[in-house]
Amino acid sequence: MQTPGKLLNELLQQHEQIRMLIRRCDELLDLTDRDPSQVQELVLAVARLRWAVESHNRVEEQLLSPVLREIDSFGDVRVEHMVDAHRKEHAQIGERLDKPVVDSLRQTLGLLREHLEAEERYFLTSRVLRDDLVTLEGGG
Repeated sequence: MQTPGKLLNELLQQHEQIRMLIRRCDELLDLTDRDPSQVQELVLAVARLRWAVESHNRVEEQLLSPVLREIDSFGDVRVEHMVDAHRKEHAQIGERLDKPVVDSLRQTLGLLREHLEAEERYFLTSRVLRDDLVTLEGGG
C-alpha cells in the first residue's frame, strides 16, 4: 500500500505536469491568435492535456479515496465531497476539453487551474496526507 506522503508527492507531481501542459496551451492560444494556421498544434496540446487530466483523475479516485477514508475522523466527509463535487468538476472540465472552442479555451484552462488549487487546498496537502497518524486538526 502506498503511504499518504508518497501519494501526495505523486499527485502533486501530476499537478505540475498538468500545469506545464496548461502553460503550453496558453502559449499556443497566443500564437494561434497571431497565426491561425497554428491551430493544429493547439489541438494536439489540448489532447495531451485532456489525457493527462483523465489519467490524473483515475489515479486520484483509485488511490486517494481509500487513503482519505483512513487518515483521520474527517475521512468520510472528505471522500464524500470528493466523490460528489469533485467528479462533477472533472466531468465539466473533461467535456470542455473534449470540444475545445478557442474562445472558451482560456476560460476552461482557468477552471482547471482553480480546480488544481482547490485540490491542493483541501486534499493534497501535508496537513491531510501525512505519514504519521497524529493529526493536529480535529481537536485530538
